[in-house]
Amino acid sequence: TMFVIQDGKIFKLSGGTFSEVASGNWMQPTLTPDHTRLVAVSKGSQSSDLYLLDLSGHVLKRLTHDDARIIDANHWAYYPRVTPDGASVIYSYDSPKFGFRVDFAIWSMPLGGSQSQARRRTTPNGYTGGDVEPLPVASTGLVYVSHSIDGSGVHSQIWWQARPGLYGVPLTQAADDCSQPALSPDGTEMAMICTHGSQTARLELAPFNGSSLGPHQVLVASGLNAVPTWSPDGRGIVYLAPTGIAGHFELWWLPVVVTLATPSATATASASASPPAVKPLQVTEGVDLSATSAPAWY
Repeated sequence: TMFVIQDGKIFKLSGGTFSEVASGNWMQPTLTPDHTRLVAVSKGSQSSDLYLLDLSGHVLKRLTHDDARIIDANHWAYYPRVTPDGASVIYSYDSPKFGFRVDFAIWSMPLGGSQSQARRRTTPNGYTGGDVEPLPVASTGLVYVSHSIDGSGVHSQIWWQARPGLYGVPLTQAADDCSQPALSPDGTEMAMICTHGSQTARLELAPFNGSSLGPHQVLVASGLNAVPTWSPDGRGIVYLAPTGIAGHFELWWLPVVVTLATPSATATASASASPPAVKPLQVTEGVDLSATSAPAWY
């Protein structure tokens, strides 16, 4: 069973059939570790909030309250992920704000608590967009995407934070412009999207040992690939990529054949030039899924 987004609606794909679960302005659904509930973003015109839903799309709880009477006091919450123990939700939140400096940071709050208990985990670089796409790892670890800026522009890097309060360390090079990390179920491989400063978004794979990445392997070298998601058994990856003249984003499936070296101490190696022999399979046609919302699969 997989949950995806199309035009603000949550759809369930099960047994080869799509069924609508919830309508509105939903995006970025994610499952709780016990696969009994969803956390999703509801996007408004001036703010966005996180909600807890059951698998039928019924709202169980509003987790954040980011709308305000004064526009300047509104906030945005995106990219929710529930920690492996099910106790907390990690997300990107545009606070603190300093005038025109409005950058996302990674925050954490108890799933069963209130927004007043939320605590900030990262300190973003100013005027870059900040830190997004958190991915909590077993125990207290956190993978996330941080942005930096230099004379050539803004760059995205995947970072690692061992526990709250520690400064993160980069797992990828700034020039590689890697984002959208996805860990395999056993936590040993990381899929990601890297542009290398180009207009092509490559799907890449690298071994992960808990603190560093090994050499990258290119899985899909061309196209505007997005939001890789591992199968629950770890044997393959689904992702979204546009097809046809209209450029609608469709669901693709790629079996993963791993031929990777062990991570080194520094591990920010460039990707290998040759994609594997396994070819991706187009799963849907004409559905136009949201490329900013990764599938939630169990």
